Amino acid sequence: MSSADEHNLRAKAEAKIRARSHAIQNLTLEESKSLLHELEVHQVELEMQNEELREAQHRLEEVRDQYTDLFDFAPIGYLVLTEKVIIRNINLTACALLGIERSFIIGKPFSAYISNGESRTLFLNLRKAFKTGVLPSFEIEMKHKSKGNFTALLQGIITIDQKTNNTVCRVSLIDITELKKAEILQLQHKSLQKEKQKIQEYLNLAPVVFLLIDTDYKVQMINKKGCDLLRYENPEILGKHWFDHFISFTDINGTTVTQQHIKNEKGLLNPCFESLLKCRNNEMRLMSWTNVTLLDDNNKPIGTLIAGEDITERKKLESRQQKYTEELEDIVAERTEELKEALQQEKIISEMKSAFVSMASHEFRTPLTSILSSTILIEKYNDLKENTKVGKHVERIKSSVNQLTNILEDFLSMEKLERGIVTTSKETFDLKAFIFDTIEECNWMLKETQNINYIQKSPIEVFMDKKILRNVLLNLISNATKYSQTDVEIRASLNKDILNIDIEDKGIGIPENEHKHLFTKFFRAKNVTNIQGTGLGLSIVKHYVDLLEGTIAFSSKLGEGSTFKLMLPLHT
Repeated sequence: MSSADEHNLRAKAEAKIRARSHAIQNLTLEESKSLLHELEVHQVELEMQNEELREAQHRLEEVRDQYTDLFDFAPIGYLVLTEKVIIRNINLTACALLGIERSFIIGKPFSAYISNGESRTLFLNLRKAFKTGVLPSFEIEMKHKSKGNFTALLQGIITIDQKTNNTVCRVSLIDITELKKAEILQLQHKSLQKEKQKIQEYLNLAPVVFLLIDTDYKVQMINKKGCDLLRYENPEILGKHWFDHFISFTDINGTTVTQQHIKNEKGLLNPCFESLLKCRNNEMRLMSWTNVTLLDDNNKPIGTLIAGEDITERKKLESRQQKYTEELEDIVAERTEELKEALQQEKIISEMKSAFVSMASHEFRTPLTSILSSTILIEKYNDLKENTKVGKHVERIKSSVNQLTNILEDFLSMEKLERGIVTTSKETFDLKAFIFDTIEECNWMLKETQNINYIQKSPIEVFMDKKILRNVLLNLISNATKYSQTDVEIRASLNKDILNIDIEDKGIGIPENEHKHLFTKFFRAKNVTNIQGTGLGLSIVKHYVDLLEGTIAFSSKLGEGSTFKLMLPLHT
């Protein structure tokens, strides 16, 4: 209680005493003593009440201070807005979000701290809130004095200000910029995971083991063939040290070998080596490995792509053949020649398998390196907040996946043809419309200077397997566009019941001494080694033409181009 209040209270008390002075004068001594005692008791009661009031006031001041601390140092920004969107009060957290001291903010319009174009959103939401009593949560772009814009989440309620008795809006303010960025990164991560899943699906179709290890030799990806051979589930393999868990440094004869057997002086894996693979239940398989080191833009290793072939049975066979050869040294010359021929055939098979592994490793390396490097760059761009550069690398990943798909389709087509499980299903169709549809499918292959011209003088209706003919034409047109810079010409004519189709290009041509090998599996002419391809296309074409009971021929001059001629019977 203040001194002025105490003075007024005393003056009132003295006035009452003067009014009662007449009655007091007639009191007896005993009555005066009793009255004095009552006054003393009343005085003590008043003093006790005053003490209680002081304690209550002290507690109220403590609660007020605690409320002020909670308001100012809360992890969320708080502010009080009038109906005219003037800042009535604001806590320190909100001041920090805006980068301005409280004394410069109170009394200012809230719109001064909002990005251009966002004021209408704020006013509409506040107008509705003052009618409904609640400000639903909404996002808005705000300005920090020195750090630029940030995304804020606002929500609040409408209350009565006890001091002014006016309605105000009590608003919470949360910076959700990092949360929004995290949501974007999560979406990008999901997209990359889908692309990775697609790659995994394609690799699962490969007939050899494929795996990707990082620079710490931990497994980052492995295909189904690898899981089946190891007899482990995919999650049991991923993240494990490849050499510690799955490779034995004991050779097939039980001799221990050092890691120098598999690494060069730079610490990188040797391009090729053999080792024992440790499978579930202590089973060992002898493997032949082909390794490709993946490099970043600075030629620093970022991982290794490994292709592995199980050669256990082949080694056993080779061992038996060697022993058999030693035991038959005195066999007659005819038997010796037969044995030499058999060994030569085995050598050819071995060379073809080695060529396949080498080719597959080479053809898979380029798109997988592109995928891996693009993935790493996307992660870096995300860390650097350079999201505009991500799209180009996502497109590179998609292009590489399509490239892998085409390679695997060649492998699967050759396997089906060699196993004899491809059958024909004939139907009648118009040749011209069919070829135009096929040409349209090839438009994505064309270079800027290329066109595909089709010549057919009269209508032709054919009766044959439409799908097989399409595969033949797609392969031949693809080769013509790939090895040429100019237009490709397709001509079709009918001679009795024989359909003739010629595909001509003005490209690099085929060396004459290599003509005889052209339809051999995995063969590629020496002048196309720098142009991507599997060496399976023309071999597949030859198999398909045989299924159609037709023939294929070609003429070619080095540096002038090539013409492939199809002669297909039209059996009705």
